[in-house]
Amino acid sequence: MESKTQNLPSSSSSTEKRSKQLHLLNELSTHLQSLLGSDDFDQQIVNLIQSQFRYYSVQYFKISPDGSATLKAQSGAHLKHMPVGSVLKSGAGGILEQVIRTKKSYFSNDVHGDRFYTDHSLPVKTRSEICIPVLKGDQVLAVLNVESDLLNAFDVEDVITLESVTAQIAVAFTNRKLFEEVKNFNKDLQTLVAQKTRELSDANDRILNQQKLLEKENRALKNLVSKETSYVEFIGKSPSILSLLSMVDKIAPSGATVLIQGESGTGKELIAKRLHHKSERADKPFVVVNCGALQENLLESELFGHEKGSFTGAVSQKIGLAEASDGGTLFLDEIGEMSLSIQVKLLRFLQEGEFYRVGGKTPVRVNVRIISATNRDLEIEVKNNRFREDLYYRLNTITLRMPPLRERRDDIETLVLHFLAHSKFGDTGRTMKVGPEVMQAFKRYDWPGNVRELQNTVERMKILTDTDELSLGDLPFEAAHKGASPLTLNFESVFPLDDVEKKHILHALDHFKGNKTKAAQALGITIKTLYNKLQKYEANPAQTQGEVS
Repeated sequence: MESKTQNLPSSSSSTEKRSKQLHLLNELSTHLQSLLGSDDFDQQIVNLIQSQFRYYSVQYFKISPDGSATLKAQSGAHLKHMPVGSVLKSGAGGILEQVIRTKKSYFSNDVHGDRFYTDHSLPVKTRSEICIPVLKGDQVLAVLNVESDLLNAFDVEDVITLESVTAQIAVAFTNRKLFEEVKNFNKDLQTLVAQKTRELSDANDRILNQQKLLEKENRALKNLVSKETSYVEFIGKSPSILSLLSMVDKIAPSGATVLIQGESGTGKELIAKRLHHKSERADKPFVVVNCGALQENLLESELFGHEKGSFTGAVSQKIGLAEASDGGTLFLDEIGEMSLSIQVKLLRFLQEGEFYRVGGKTPVRVNVRIISATNRDLEIEVKNNRFREDLYYRLNTITLRMPPLRERRDDIETLVLHFLAHSKFGDTGRTMKVGPEVMQAFKRYDWPGNVRELQNTVERMKILTDTDELSLGDLPFEAAHKGASPLTLNFESVFPLDDVEKKHILHALDHFKGNKTKAAQALGITIKTLYNKLQKYEANPAQTQGEVS
Protein backbone atom coordinates (compact mmCIF):
# COMPACT_ATOMS: atom_id res chain seq x y z
CA MET A 1 0.00 0.00 0.00
CA GLU A 2 1.31 3.43 -0.97
CA SER A 3 0.15 6.60 0.68
CA LYS A 4 0.57 10.31 0.56
CA THR A 5 -0.66 11.95 3.77
CA GLN A 6 -0.44 15.05 5.86
CA ASN A 7 -0.85 14.46 9.59
CA LEU A 8 -2.04 10.85 8.97
CA PRO A 9 -4.41 9.97 11.80
CA SER A 10 -4.15 6.73 13.72
CA SER A 11 -6.69 3.93 13.32
CA SER A 12 -10.11 5.11 14.36
CA SER A 13 -11.41 3.73 17.58
CA SER A 14 -14.85 4.92 16.76
CA THR A 15 -17.28 2.13 17.49
CA GLU A 16 -19.76 3.55 14.98
CA LYS A 17 -17.24 3.53 12.13
CA ARG A 18 -16.12 -0.03 12.87
CA SER A 19 -19.74 -1.08 13.08
CA LYS A 20 -20.38 0.37 9.63
CA GLN A 21 -17.29 -1.29 8.23
CA LEU A 22 -18.29 -4.68 9.64
CA HIS A 23 -21.84 -4.18 8.49
CA LEU A 24 -20.59 -3.32 5.00
CA LEU A 25 -18.43 -6.44 4.81
CA ASN A 26 -21.22 -8.61 6.19
CA GLU A 27 -23.84 -7.17 3.84
CA LEU A 28 -21.46 -7.45 0.90
CA SER A 29 -20.74 -11.09 1.75
CA THR A 30 -24.44 -11.80 2.17
CA HIS A 31 -25.58 -10.17 -1.04
CA LEU A 32 -22.63 -10.76 -3.30
CA GLN A 33 -23.68 -14.23 -4.49
CA SER A 34 -27.23 -13.05 -5.13
CA LEU A 35 -25.83 -10.28 -7.33
CA LEU A 36 -23.91 -12.63 -9.64
CA GLY A 37 -26.72 -12.79 -12.15
CA SER A 38 -27.61 -9.13 -11.86
CA ASP A 39 -27.33 -6.98 -14.97
CA ASP A 40 -26.11 -4.04 -12.80
CA PHE A 41 -23.69 -6.00 -10.62
CA ASP A 42 -21.11 -3.18 -10.57
CA GLN A 43 -23.63 -0.52 -9.59
CA GLN A 44 -25.01 -2.69 -6.80
CA ILE A 45 -21.52 -2.99 -5.28
CA VAL A 46 -21.13 0.81 -5.38
CA ASN A 47 -24.58 1.25 -3.85
CA LEU A 48 -23.74 -1.11 -0.95
CA ILE A 49 -20.60 0.88 -0.11
CA GLN A 50 -22.35 4.21 -0.42
CA SER A 51 -25.29 3.07 1.72
CA GLN A 52 -22.96 2.76 4.74
CA PHE A 53 -20.55 5.71 4.37
CA ARG A 54 -22.09 8.34 2.08
CA TYR A 55 -18.76 9.13 0.49
CA TYR A 56 -18.32 12.25 -1.61
CA SER A 57 -17.75 9.96 -4.61
CA VAL A 58 -17.49 6.20 -5.22
CA GLN A 59 -16.38 4.94 -8.63
CA TYR A 60 -15.83 1.48 -10.02
CA PHE A 61 -13.60 1.17 -13.11
CA LYS A 62 -13.05 -1.92 -15.24
CA ILE A 63 -9.48 -2.19 -16.54
CA SER A 64 -8.77 -3.38 -20.07
CA PRO A 65 -5.60 -5.29 -21.05
CA ASP A 66 -4.26 -2.12 -22.69
CA GLY A 67 -4.48 -0.26 -19.36
CA SER A 68 -7.46 1.93 -20.18
CA ALA A 69 -10.13 2.32 -17.51
CA THR A 70 -13.87 2.28 -18.26
CA LEU A 71 -16.25 3.71 -15.68
CA LYS A 72 -18.79 0.93 -14.98
CA ALA A 73 -20.59 2.35 -11.92
CA GLN A 74 -20.51 5.39 -9.64
CA SER A 75 -22.27 7.37 -6.99
CA GLY A 76 -21.77 10.93 -5.76
CA ALA A 77 -20.05 14.05 -7.08
CA HIS A 78 -18.96 12.85 -10.52
CA LEU A 79 -22.44 11.87 -11.73
CA LYS A 80 -22.99 15.11 -13.65
CA HIS A 81 -19.49 15.38 -15.05
CA MET A 82 -18.35 11.84 -15.89
CA PRO A 83 -21.14 9.54 -17.12
CA VAL A 84 -20.96 5.78 -16.82
CA GLY A 85 -19.15 4.44 -19.84
CA SER A 86 -16.50 7.14 -19.87
CA VAL A 87 -13.01 5.88 -20.70
CA LEU A 88 -9.74 7.07 -19.20
CA LYS A 89 -7.03 6.05 -21.63
CA SER A 90 -3.74 4.61 -20.50
CA GLY A 91 -1.27 7.39 -19.76
CA ALA A 92 -3.94 9.87 -18.68
CA GLY A 93 -2.21 10.18 -15.28
CA GLY A 94 -3.73 10.46 -11.83
CA ILE A 95 -3.85 8.20 -8.79
CA LEU A 96 -5.88 5.68 -10.83
CA GLU A 97 -3.01 5.36 -13.33
CA GLN A 98 -0.55 4.85 -10.46
CA VAL A 99 -2.63 2.02 -8.94
CA ILE A 100 -3.00 0.29 -12.29
CA ARG A 101 0.76 0.51 -12.87
CA THR A 102 1.89 -0.59 -9.39
CA LYS A 103 -1.02 -2.99 -8.72
CA LYS A 104 -1.08 -1.65 -5.13
CA SER A 105 -3.58 0.34 -3.06
CA TYR A 106 -3.00 4.06 -2.68
CA PHE A 107 -4.58 6.72 -0.51
CA SER A 108 -4.02 10.40 0.03
CA ASN A 109 -5.59 12.65 2.69
CA ASP A 110 -4.62 15.84 0.84
CA VAL A 111 -4.87 15.27 -2.89
CA HIS A 112 -3.94 18.81 -3.84
CA GLY A 113 -0.50 18.21 -2.48
CA ASP A 114 -0.21 14.73 -4.10
CA ARG A 115 2.08 14.47 -7.11
CA PHE A 116 -0.07 11.75 -8.72
CA TYR A 117 -3.40 13.50 -8.35
CA THR A 118 -5.23 15.12 -11.26
CA ASP A 119 -8.78 16.34 -11.35
CA HIS A 120 -9.05 15.73 -15.13
CA SER A 121 -10.41 19.29 -15.38
CA LEU A 122 -13.58 18.31 -13.56
CA PRO A 123 -15.30 20.86 -11.24
CA VAL A 124 -15.09 18.67 -8.10
CA LYS A 125 -14.02 19.40 -4.51
CA THR A 126 -12.11 16.20 -3.75
CA ARG A 127 -9.67 16.54 -0.81
CA SER A 128 -8.98 12.88 0.14
CA GLU A 129 -8.89 9.75 -2.04
CA ILE A 130 -8.49 5.97 -1.69
CA CYS A 131 -7.85 3.83 -4.80
CA ILE A 132 -7.89 0.00 -4.40
CA PRO A 133 -7.11 -2.51 -7.21
CA VAL A 134 -9.24 -5.61 -7.76
CA LEU A 135 -6.64 -8.29 -8.47
CA LYS A 136 -6.67 -11.75 -9.93
CA GLY A 137 -3.15 -13.01 -9.55
CA ASP A 138 -1.01 -10.24 -10.96
CA GLN A 139 -3.72 -8.92 -13.24
CA VAL A 140 -5.69 -5.77 -12.39
CA LEU A 141 -9.31 -6.52 -13.23
CA ALA A 142 -10.86 -3.36 -11.82
CA VAL A 143 -10.25 -0.40 -9.52
CA LEU A 144 -12.44 0.89 -6.70
CA ASN A 145 -11.97 4.64 -6.23
CA VAL A 146 -13.39 6.45 -3.14
CA GLU A 147 -13.17 10.22 -2.63
CA SER A 148 -14.01 12.63 0.18
CA ASP A 149 -14.38 16.39 0.20
CA LEU A 150 -12.67 16.52 3.63
CA LEU A 151 -8.99 16.59 4.51
CA ASN A 152 -7.64 13.59 6.42
CA ALA A 153 -10.87 11.68 5.77
CA PHE A 154 -9.31 8.18 5.60
CA ASP A 155 -7.14 5.97 7.74
CA VAL A 156 -5.59 2.52 7.58
CA GLU A 157 -8.80 0.88 8.76
CA ASP A 158 -10.60 2.34 5.72
CA VAL A 159 -7.93 0.94 3.42
CA ILE A 160 -8.10 -2.51 5.06
CA THR A 161 -11.89 -2.49 4.86
CA LEU A 162 -11.94 -1.49 1.20
CA GLU A 163 -9.22 -4.02 0.36
CA SER A 164 -11.46 -6.65 1.96
CA VAL A 165 -14.26 -5.38 -0.23
CA THR A 166 -12.15 -5.61 -3.40
CA ALA A 167 -10.95 -9.07 -2.36
CA GLN A 168 -14.57 -10.20 -2.24
CA ILE A 169 -15.21 -8.42 -5.50
CA ALA A 170 -12.27 -10.31 -7.06
CA VAL A 171 -13.77 -13.62 -5.95
CA ALA A 172 -17.17 -12.48 -7.13
CA PHE A 173 -15.60 -11.35 -10.39
CA THR A 174 -14.30 -14.90 -10.96
CA ASN A 175 -17.59 -16.42 -9.82
CA ARG A 176 -19.49 -14.02 -12.01
CA LYS A 177 -17.36 -15.00 -14.96
CA LEU A 178 -18.09 -18.65 -14.21
CA PHE A 179 -21.72 -17.75 -13.69
CA GLU A 180 -21.78 -15.99 -17.07
CA GLU A 181 -20.10 -18.99 -18.66
CA VAL A 182 -22.68 -21.29 -17.11
CA LYS A 183 -25.41 -18.86 -18.11
CA ASN A 184 -24.05 -18.68 -21.63
CA PHE A 185 -23.65 -22.44 -21.64
CA ASN A 186 -27.27 -22.76 -20.61
CA LYS A 187 -28.26 -20.35 -23.34
CA ASP A 188 -26.15 -22.26 -25.83
CA LEU A 189 -27.64 -25.48 -24.53
CA GLN A 190 -31.12 -24.06 -24.85
CA THR A 191 -30.27 -22.85 -28.33
CA LEU A 192 -28.87 -26.26 -29.17
CA VAL A 193 -31.93 -27.98 -27.72
CA ALA A 194 -34.17 -25.60 -29.67
CA GLN A 195 -32.12 -26.26 -32.79
CA LYS A 196 -32.28 -30.03 -32.29
CA THR A 197 -35.98 -29.71 -31.57
CA ARG A 198 -36.41 -27.84 -34.84
CA GLU A 199 -34.28 -30.45 -36.58
CA LEU A 200 -36.43 -33.20 -35.09
CA SER A 201 -39.52 -31.26 -36.08
CA ASP A 202 -38.12 -30.78 -39.57
CA ALA A 203 -37.21 -34.46 -39.68
CA ASN A 204 -40.74 -35.30 -38.57
CA ASP A 205 -42.10 -33.00 -41.27
CA ARG A 206 -39.85 -34.71 -43.79
CA ILE A 207 -41.13 -38.08 -42.62
CA LEU A 208 -44.70 -36.86 -42.95
CA ASN A 209 -43.92 -35.44 -46.36
CA GLN A 210 -42.25 -38.72 -47.26
CA GLN A 211 -45.37 -40.56 -46.14
CA LYS A 212 -47.43 -38.25 -48.30
CA LEU A 213 -45.03 -38.85 -51.16
CA LEU A 214 -45.36 -42.60 -50.64
CA GLU A 215 -49.12 -42.19 -50.71
CA LYS A 216 -48.76 -40.25 -53.95
CA GLU A 217 -46.48 -42.90 -55.39
CA ASN A 218 -48.83 -45.67 -54.28
CA ARG A 219 -51.62 -43.88 -56.08
CA ALA A 220 -49.35 -43.51 -59.05
CA LEU A 221 -48.44 -47.19 -59.02
CA LYS A 222 -52.12 -48.12 -59.23
CA ASN A 223 -52.37 -46.06 -62.39
CA LEU A 224 -49.19 -47.11 -64.15
CA VAL A 225 -49.63 -48.09 -67.76
CA SER A 226 -47.81 -51.37 -67.07
CA LYS A 227 -46.58 -53.33 -64.07
CA GLU A 228 -43.15 -53.41 -65.69
CA THR A 229 -41.31 -50.18 -65.00
CA SER A 230 -37.87 -51.06 -66.29
CA TYR A 231 -38.77 -51.60 -69.93
CA VAL A 232 -41.47 -50.29 -72.22
CA GLU A 233 -42.29 -52.80 -74.91
CA PHE A 234 -43.56 -51.61 -78.26
CA ILE A 235 -43.70 -54.28 -80.95
CA GLY A 236 -43.21 -53.33 -84.57
CA LYS A 237 -40.58 -52.93 -87.27
CA SER A 238 -42.57 -51.32 -90.05
CA PRO A 239 -41.16 -48.05 -91.43
CA SER A 240 -43.95 -45.98 -89.88
CA ILE A 241 -43.35 -47.45 -86.43
CA LEU A 242 -39.57 -47.17 -86.61
CA SER A 243 -39.92 -43.52 -87.62
CA LEU A 244 -42.35 -42.92 -84.75
CA LEU A 245 -40.10 -44.60 -82.15
CA SER A 246 -37.11 -42.60 -83.39
CA MET A 247 -39.09 -39.39 -82.88
CA VAL A 248 -40.20 -40.54 -79.41
CA ASP A 249 -36.64 -41.27 -78.30
CA LYS A 250 -35.52 -37.89 -79.60
CA ILE A 251 -38.14 -35.79 -77.77
CA ALA A 252 -38.38 -37.85 -74.56
CA PRO A 253 -35.48 -36.15 -72.72
CA SER A 254 -36.70 -32.67 -73.64
CA GLY A 255 -39.60 -32.59 -71.19
CA ALA A 256 -41.84 -30.98 -73.84
CA THR A 257 -45.62 -31.35 -73.65
CA VAL A 258 -46.73 -34.03 -76.12
CA LEU A 259 -50.10 -34.73 -77.74
CA ILE A 260 -50.58 -38.26 -79.10
CA GLN A 261 -53.36 -38.69 -81.66
CA GLY A 262 -54.60 -41.94 -83.10
CA GLU A 263 -57.43 -44.45 -83.21
CA SER A 264 -58.36 -46.51 -80.17
CA GLY A 265 -56.12 -49.51 -79.60
CA THR A 266 -53.10 -48.21 -81.52
CA GLY A 267 -50.84 -48.08 -78.45
CA LYS A 268 -50.99 -44.43 -77.42
CA GLU A 269 -50.43 -45.34 -73.76
CA LEU A 270 -47.36 -47.39 -74.59
CA ILE A 271 -45.88 -44.44 -76.47
CA ALA A 272 -46.64 -42.17 -73.50
CA LYS A 273 -44.91 -44.58 -71.17
CA ARG A 274 -41.91 -44.84 -73.47
CA LEU A 275 -41.66 -41.03 -73.40
CA HIS A 276 -41.64 -41.20 -69.60
CA HIS A 277 -39.04 -43.95 -69.30
CA LYS A 278 -36.71 -42.35 -71.79
CA SER A 279 -36.78 -39.07 -69.83
CA GLU A 280 -35.05 -37.87 -66.67
CA ARG A 281 -38.31 -38.54 -64.80
CA ALA A 282 -38.08 -42.31 -65.31
CA ASP A 283 -37.72 -43.03 -61.57
CA LYS A 284 -40.73 -40.85 -60.72
CA PRO A 285 -44.44 -41.72 -60.92
CA PHE A 286 -46.23 -42.24 -64.22
CA VAL A 287 -49.90 -41.58 -63.60
CA VAL A 288 -52.79 -42.16 -65.96
CA VAL A 289 -56.06 -40.23 -65.90
CA ASN A 290 -58.81 -41.45 -68.23
CA CYS A 291 -60.68 -38.23 -68.95
CA GLY A 292 -63.50 -40.03 -70.73
CA ALA A 293 -64.28 -42.52 -67.98
CA LEU A 294 -65.44 -40.07 -65.28
CA GLN A 295 -68.17 -37.49 -64.93
CA GLU A 296 -67.11 -33.84 -64.80
CA ASN A 297 -67.23 -33.40 -60.99
CA LEU A 298 -65.56 -36.76 -60.36
CA LEU A 299 -62.85 -36.01 -62.91
CA GLU A 300 -61.96 -32.71 -61.20
CA SER A 301 -61.71 -34.42 -57.81
CA GLU A 302 -59.72 -37.32 -59.26
CA LEU A 303 -57.37 -34.98 -61.09
CA PHE A 304 -56.85 -32.22 -58.50
CA GLY A 305 -58.03 -33.83 -55.25
CA HIS A 306 -60.36 -32.30 -52.68
CA GLU A 307 -60.39 -30.95 -49.14
CA LYS A 308 -62.29 -32.49 -46.27
CA GLY A 309 -65.90 -31.34 -46.25
CA SER A 310 -65.71 -29.75 -49.71
CA PHE A 311 -68.78 -31.74 -50.77
CA THR A 312 -71.04 -34.49 -49.48
CA GLY A 313 -68.98 -37.61 -48.95
CA ALA A 314 -65.63 -35.78 -48.73
CA VAL A 315 -64.82 -37.15 -45.27
CA SER A 316 -61.09 -36.55 -45.56
CA GLN A 317 -58.55 -34.74 -47.67
CA LYS A 318 -57.77 -36.52 -50.92
CA ILE A 319 -54.61 -36.05 -52.96
CA GLY A 320 -55.37 -35.80 -56.67
CA LEU A 321 -53.51 -37.64 -59.39
CA ALA A 322 -51.84 -34.42 -60.53
CA GLU A 323 -50.31 -34.13 -57.06
CA ALA A 324 -49.53 -37.86 -56.96
CA SER A 325 -47.48 -37.49 -60.14
CA ASP A 326 -45.30 -34.67 -58.74
CA GLY A 327 -41.84 -34.95 -60.27
CA GLY A 328 -43.06 -37.46 -62.83
CA THR A 329 -45.43 -37.66 -65.79
CA LEU A 330 -49.20 -37.16 -65.92
CA PHE A 331 -50.82 -38.94 -68.86
CA LEU A 332 -54.23 -37.51 -69.77
CA ASP A 333 -55.90 -40.18 -71.89
CA GLU A 334 -58.96 -39.36 -74.02
CA ILE A 335 -58.47 -35.65 -73.32
CA GLY A 336 -60.91 -34.82 -76.11
CA GLU A 337 -63.71 -36.02 -73.82
CA MET A 338 -62.94 -33.39 -71.15
CA SER A 339 -65.62 -30.77 -70.49
CA LEU A 340 -64.96 -27.10 -71.18
CA SER A 341 -65.08 -26.16 -67.48
CA ILE A 342 -62.37 -28.67 -66.61
CA GLN A 343 -60.39 -27.52 -69.63
CA VAL A 344 -60.20 -24.03 -68.08
CA LYS A 345 -58.71 -25.41 -64.86
CA LEU A 346 -56.33 -27.66 -66.76
CA LEU A 347 -55.16 -24.67 -68.81
CA ARG A 348 -54.34 -22.71 -65.65
CA PHE A 349 -52.49 -25.74 -64.30
CA LEU A 350 -50.40 -25.95 -67.48
CA GLN A 351 -49.67 -22.21 -67.42
CA GLU A 352 -48.92 -21.71 -63.72
CA GLY A 353 -47.83 -25.16 -62.60
CA GLU A 354 -50.31 -24.99 -59.71
CA PHE A 355 -53.92 -25.81 -58.98
CA TYR A 356 -56.49 -25.76 -56.18
CA ARG A 357 -58.00 -28.85 -54.67
CA VAL A 358 -61.80 -28.91 -54.78
CA GLY A 359 -62.85 -26.75 -51.84
CA GLY A 360 -59.26 -25.61 -51.23
CA LYS A 361 -58.00 -22.06 -50.82
CA THR A 362 -54.26 -22.72 -50.91
CA PRO A 363 -52.63 -23.37 -54.29
CA VAL A 364 -50.75 -26.65 -54.69
CA ARG A 365 -47.63 -26.38 -56.84
CA VAL A 366 -46.23 -29.47 -58.57
CA ASN A 367 -43.66 -30.22 -61.25
CA VAL A 368 -45.08 -32.66 -63.78
CA ARG A 369 -44.75 -33.36 -67.47
CA ILE A 370 -48.05 -33.49 -69.32
CA ILE A 371 -48.62 -36.06 -72.05
CA SER A 372 -52.11 -36.29 -73.52
CA ALA A 373 -53.82 -38.58 -75.98
CA THR A 374 -57.05 -38.60 -77.96
CA ASN A 375 -58.73 -40.52 -80.75
CA ARG A 376 -60.49 -37.33 -81.86
CA ASP A 377 -59.22 -34.74 -84.28
CA LEU A 378 -58.76 -31.82 -81.89
CA GLU A 379 -58.48 -29.29 -84.70
CA ILE A 380 -62.04 -30.17 -85.73
CA GLU A 381 -63.11 -30.09 -82.09
CA VAL A 382 -61.65 -26.57 -81.75
CA LYS A 383 -63.49 -25.40 -84.89
CA ASN A 384 -66.74 -26.80 -83.48
CA ASN A 385 -66.13 -25.02 -80.13
CA ARG A 386 -65.93 -28.31 -78.23
CA PHE A 387 -62.30 -27.85 -77.26
CA ARG A 388 -60.47 -24.68 -76.17
CA GLU A 389 -58.06 -23.38 -78.77
CA ASP A 390 -55.60 -22.03 -76.16
CA LEU A 391 -55.53 -25.40 -74.38
CA TYR A 392 -55.01 -27.19 -77.70
CA TYR A 393 -51.91 -25.12 -78.42
CA ARG A 394 -50.65 -25.69 -74.88
CA LEU A 395 -50.97 -29.45 -75.30
CA ASN A 396 -49.52 -29.96 -78.74
CA THR A 397 -46.05 -28.52 -78.40
CA ILE A 398 -45.19 -31.76 -80.18
CA THR A 399 -47.82 -33.97 -81.84
CA LEU A 400 -47.31 -37.67 -82.48
CA ARG A 401 -49.73 -39.52 -84.76
CA MET A 402 -50.19 -43.25 -84.24
CA PRO A 403 -50.68 -45.26 -87.46
CA PRO A 404 -53.61 -47.73 -87.37
CA LEU A 405 -52.80 -51.42 -87.67
CA ARG A 406 -54.22 -51.60 -91.20
CA GLU A 407 -51.44 -49.20 -92.28
CA ARG A 408 -48.70 -51.35 -90.77
CA ARG A 409 -49.71 -54.86 -91.81
CA ASP A 410 -46.04 -55.87 -91.85
CA ASP A 411 -46.15 -55.81 -88.04
CA ILE A 412 -49.15 -58.13 -87.70
CA GLU A 413 -47.12 -61.36 -87.83
CA THR A 414 -44.62 -60.01 -85.30
CA LEU A 415 -47.45 -58.98 -82.98
CA VAL A 416 -49.27 -62.32 -83.27
CA LEU A 417 -46.10 -64.29 -82.50
CA HIS A 418 -45.39 -62.00 -79.55
CA PHE A 419 -48.86 -62.51 -78.08
CA LEU A 420 -48.53 -66.28 -78.58
CA ALA A 421 -45.10 -66.46 -76.96
CA HIS A 422 -45.87 -64.51 -73.78
CA SER A 423 -47.88 -66.13 -71.04
CA LYS A 424 -49.43 -62.83 -69.92
CA PHE A 425 -51.48 -62.85 -73.13
CA GLY A 426 -53.95 -65.71 -72.44
CA ASP A 427 -51.75 -68.21 -70.60
CA THR A 428 -52.57 -71.84 -71.42
CA GLY A 429 -49.30 -73.49 -70.37
CA ARG A 430 -48.81 -74.71 -73.94
CA THR A 431 -46.44 -73.69 -76.73
CA MET A 432 -48.66 -72.35 -79.47
CA LYS A 433 -48.11 -71.77 -83.18
CA VAL A 434 -50.19 -70.44 -86.03
CA GLY A 435 -50.80 -71.87 -89.47
CA PRO A 436 -50.01 -69.90 -92.64
CA GLU A 437 -53.65 -69.68 -93.72
CA VAL A 438 -54.56 -68.19 -90.35
CA MET A 439 -51.72 -65.67 -90.59
CA GLN A 440 -52.96 -64.65 -94.05
CA ALA A 441 -56.43 -64.17 -92.62
CA PHE A 442 -54.94 -61.98 -89.91
CA LYS A 443 -53.18 -59.85 -92.51
CA ARG A 444 -56.27 -59.53 -94.71
CA TYR A 445 -58.46 -58.24 -91.90
CA ASP A 446 -58.56 -54.46 -91.33
CA TRP A 447 -58.66 -54.65 -87.50
CA PRO A 448 -60.89 -51.66 -86.71
CA GLY A 449 -59.94 -52.12 -83.04
CA ASN A 450 -56.26 -52.08 -84.02
CA VAL A 451 -53.61 -53.80 -81.85
CA ARG A 452 -56.00 -54.16 -78.91
CA GLU A 453 -58.45 -56.12 -81.04
CA LEU A 454 -55.64 -58.27 -82.42
CA GLN A 455 -54.38 -58.99 -78.91
CA ASN A 456 -57.84 -59.91 -77.64
CA THR A 457 -58.42 -62.15 -80.66
CA VAL A 458 -55.16 -64.04 -80.13
CA GLU A 459 -55.86 -64.43 -76.41
CA ARG A 460 -59.37 -65.76 -77.10
CA MET A 461 -58.07 -68.19 -79.72
CA LYS A 462 -55.33 -69.47 -77.38
CA ILE A 463 -57.88 -70.19 -74.70
CA LEU A 464 -60.61 -71.74 -76.88
CA THR A 465 -58.51 -73.86 -79.27
CA ASP A 466 -58.26 -77.58 -78.54
CA THR A 467 -54.85 -78.00 -80.20
CA ASP A 468 -51.43 -76.36 -80.10
CA GLU A 469 -51.91 -74.71 -83.49
CA LEU A 470 -54.40 -71.97 -84.28
CA SER A 471 -56.63 -72.83 -87.19
CA LEU A 472 -59.17 -70.99 -89.30
CA GLY A 473 -61.87 -72.64 -87.25
CA ASP A 474 -60.62 -70.74 -84.18
CA LEU A 475 -60.88 -67.36 -85.90
CA PRO A 476 -63.83 -65.07 -85.21
CA PHE A 477 -66.27 -65.23 -88.10
CA GLU A 478 -65.64 -61.66 -89.25
CA ALA A 479 -61.87 -62.12 -89.36
CA ALA A 480 -62.09 -65.52 -91.03
CA HIS A 481 -64.21 -64.26 -93.92
CA LYS A 482 -62.53 -60.91 -94.50
CA GLY A 483 -61.54 -60.90 -98.18
CA ALA A 484 -63.61 -64.03 -99.01
CA SER A 485 -66.00 -63.96 -101.92
CA PRO A 486 -69.24 -62.33 -100.89
CA LEU A 487 -72.44 -64.34 -100.90
CA THR A 488 -73.86 -64.11 -104.42
CA LEU A 489 -77.54 -64.42 -105.10
CA ASN A 490 -79.18 -65.21 -108.36
CA PHE A 491 -81.86 -62.58 -108.58
CA GLU A 492 -83.26 -64.24 -111.70
CA SER A 493 -85.03 -66.38 -109.13
CA VAL A 494 -85.75 -64.60 -105.81
CA PHE A 495 -85.43 -66.71 -102.63
CA PRO A 496 -87.45 -66.13 -99.44
CA LEU A 497 -85.55 -64.33 -96.66
CA ASP A 498 -85.88 -67.34 -94.35
CA ASP A 499 -84.07 -69.46 -96.93
CA VAL A 500 -81.19 -66.96 -97.12
CA GLU A 501 -80.93 -66.87 -93.31
CA LYS A 502 -81.05 -70.66 -93.15
CA LYS A 503 -78.29 -70.97 -95.75
CA HIS A 504 -76.13 -68.46 -93.86
CA ILE A 505 -76.56 -70.25 -90.52
CA LEU A 506 -75.80 -73.66 -92.01
CA HIS A 507 -72.74 -72.16 -93.71
CA ALA A 508 -71.52 -70.91 -90.33
CA LEU A 509 -72.10 -74.34 -88.73
CA ASP A 510 -70.17 -75.95 -91.53
CA HIS A 511 -67.29 -73.48 -91.05
CA PHE A 512 -67.11 -74.22 -87.32
CA LYS A 513 -67.49 -77.99 -87.95
CA GLY A 514 -70.84 -78.16 -86.24
CA ASN A 515 -69.77 -76.29 -83.05
CA LYS A 516 -72.97 -74.41 -82.17
CA THR A 517 -71.32 -72.30 -79.45
CA LYS A 518 -68.72 -70.86 -81.82
CA ALA A 519 -71.26 -70.45 -84.60
CA ALA A 520 -73.66 -68.56 -82.33
CA GLN A 521 -70.84 -66.27 -81.16
CA ALA A 522 -69.79 -65.55 -84.75
CA LEU A 523 -73.40 -64.92 -85.84
CA GLY A 524 -74.00 -62.62 -82.88
CA ILE A 525 -76.92 -64.60 -81.47
CA THR A 526 -77.43 -66.69 -78.35
CA ILE A 527 -77.13 -70.45 -78.38
CA LYS A 528 -80.81 -70.69 -77.54
CA THR A 529 -81.74 -68.56 -80.58
CA LEU A 530 -79.55 -70.79 -82.76
CA TYR A 531 -81.32 -73.94 -81.47
CA ASN A 532 -84.71 -72.35 -82.10
CA LYS A 533 -83.76 -71.46 -85.71
CA LEU A 534 -82.36 -74.93 -86.36
CA GLN A 535 -85.54 -76.45 -85.02
CA LYS A 536 -87.55 -74.09 -87.20
CA TYR A 537 -85.54 -74.96 -90.31
CA GLU A 538 -85.59 -78.69 -89.41
CA ALA A 539 -81.92 -78.83 -90.13
CA ASN A 540 -80.29 -82.07 -91.12
CA PRO A 541 -78.75 -83.65 -87.94
CA ALA A 542 -75.70 -84.66 -89.94
CA GLN A 543 -74.79 -81.04 -90.36
CA THR A 544 -74.43 -80.50 -86.63
CA GLN A 545 -72.27 -83.46 -85.66
CA GLY A 546 -69.27 -82.73 -83.43
CA GLU A 547 -70.95 -79.85 -81.66
CA VAL A 548 -69.56 -78.55 -78.42
CA SER A 549 -72.21 -76.92 -76.23
